[in-house]
Amino acid sequence: MKQFWTEPAPADVEAARRRTLKLSVWDGAFWSVMAGFGDMYLSPFAVFLRAGSWAIGLLTTMPPLLGALAQMIGAHWADRLGRRRDLIVPLIMLHALVFLPIFFVPLLFRSAAVPALILLAALGVMFNMAAAPIWTSMMGEVVPGATRGDYWGRRSRILTLTVLLASLTAGGILSLFQRAGLTWAGFGILFSVAFLARFISALILRRHYDPPYAPGPEAHFTFLDFIRRMPHSNFARYALYFSLMMGASNIAAPFFTVYMLRDLKWDYAHYTLSQAVFLLTQVLLVGWWGRIGDRYGNRVVIAATSFILPLLPFLWMFSTNYSYLLVVQLVSGIGWSGFTIAAQNFTFDAVSVQKRARVAACVSVLHGLCMFAGGTLIGAPLANHLPSVYTLGPLRVGFISSLPGLFAVSGLARFAVAALLLRRFAEVRDGHEQIHPAQLILRLAGGGIIAGFLNGLLRPEGKEGPSAG
Repeated sequence: MKQFWTEPAPADVEAARRRTLKLSVWDGAFWSVMAGFGDMYLSPFAVFLRAGSWAIGLLTTMPPLLGALAQMIGAHWADRLGRRRDLIVPLIMLHALVFLPIFFVPLLFRSAAVPALILLAALGVMFNMAAAPIWTSMMGEVVPGATRGDYWGRRSRILTLTVLLASLTAGGILSLFQRAGLTWAGFGILFSVAFLARFISALILRRHYDPPYAPGPEAHFTFLDFIRRMPHSNFARYALYFSLMMGASNIAAPFFTVYMLRDLKWDYAHYTLSQAVFLLTQVLLVGWWGRIGDRYGNRVVIAATSFILPLLPFLWMFSTNYSYLLVVQLVSGIGWSGFTIAAQNFTFDAVSVQKRARVAACVSVLHGLCMFAGGTLIGAPLANHLPSVYTLGPLRVGFISSLPGLFAVSGLARFAVAALLLRRFAEVRDGHEQIHPAQLILRLAGGGIIAGFLNGLLRPEGKEGPSAG
């Protein structure tokens, strides 16, 4: 019997591409189960182990930094072997295996449980991220360019919905075990499901079509070469903007979980519901944002959402009311769903197939450095030393901890990055309609977001709907 993962004959290439587009959704769905049961509960597990601010910062920022360095190695080996799928599958299987020993960290390491958790998380992220640029290169050849935004938008919506359902299920399991005084065992179930889901994902990836891949000498360059090209490369300037925006966001990002569970004293049910609101908003809007990118270009989506992202941390400072903060999570989902899908598609549009794996690795290194600087070098010290009470003459403002002040620093940093660097890169897609970012925001405020929500609820998957906007 012919194996699904053997290379197709030339006449079967189009059928192999179509099959891979469907398989990629299933692969992503099982990745989402892993994320909902595993990745989303690593920080709560660290809080359960009584990790401090420095440890939380390292858990969130050190694994991506090491993973970014692993991406350079993965891209190098993909170029040398000329086969991408054969590298992706074993790396994903190794990623799956890392979830098994995490459950035993409190038993095996006791006083060193938090450092052991950080180390295991770093190993998992390194295996996963080493595969990421190779997968990006492979799928960039499979997905048709004309409908790229729509495909990735629909796929992202399915994946985000799966993450949502998985995280709700995981949160329910954890809440039940928390009430029974068996929180540790609850985490064990979560990480076991994460292992199984990621392993199935690897088996599905084994059936993907890997187009012939033979990068030329021009595709070989180092991270330093990439940095040296920055003054003259539109994409390199975009990569700098994206990385600095993520670094500015990461000043606060690792500590929202700490704020919810430690300072606001939410239980796991409340924490999970807040994450569900954030994810559900992305489910309903990510496909819509993708079609806007197809019509108007991805840069205008990045620019429009870059007006929203700096406002988000400040919203956490005004109230500790749970219902209010659920609305804040909804607004966060609106902004981040557009920013992330447009950033992904901008990379696909701007980079040639031969350079895509290595460029993705270089961007990840830059991204990882900025994330590490934001979360560990800036965020963690500020979390430990910022005051919780601020006095300006007769005006006195107090918070329940130092973290709201940290959120303000993150918001100001995001404003600075957008103001200084947003105009430094241009759209790369040809034939798109013109619209100013301010006009797009006005459309959103005038009912576009509601239309996007309804479109996400009512538009059948795989069917072409009316034009975005």
